[in-house]
Amino acid sequence: MSKQTPSQDFNYKFEHHWGGEDNWYTKGKRWANKQKFPINHLALGVLEWLRERWVDGRVEMEMASIDKQVKYIGEIWEKEDEQNRPKAEIVEEGLFGEEGWSISISNPVVERGSEETDGRLGTGSDEKRLGTEVPDPWDATGDWNDWAIGFDNEYKKRQRQG
Repeated sequence: MSKQTPSQDFNYKFEHHWGGEDNWYTKGKRWANKQKFPINHLALGVLEWLRERWVDGRVEMEMASIDKQVKYIGEIWEKEDEQNRPKAEIVEEGLFGEEGWSISISNPVVERGSEETDGRLGTGSDEKRLGTEVPDPWDATGDWNDWAIGFDNEYKKRQRQG
């Protein structure tokens, strides 16, 4: 037998935490790992089960909070719309069913009309379009990359032409 010196008996397990929040789960997992076999196995299983329930509860709480925020923002938008909405004027002349009866509705939104469209985006039949040589990308009869090869060939052909 060899002679043992005190420095050879030194045995210490270091623990290092790489930041983050030291919550109940990390503390419990660290405690469970220090226990002997049957206890550590059961404790780790219970902790994992509890963590799943905890995460589910946190998700439900966050979803409820978001629902409240959406409702609050919706109410604010409704109030703003109510204040900014132009009021329509309805003028009825005569009695309903009588000859000469009429109704007129004045709504500033409708009376303003729409703005004229810009004609720079042409959709006429004289517009230059892509040729029919480019294969359909959703066509399942060829390889998955046939459309890319066909598109590349068409692009190179047009580059050579002009």
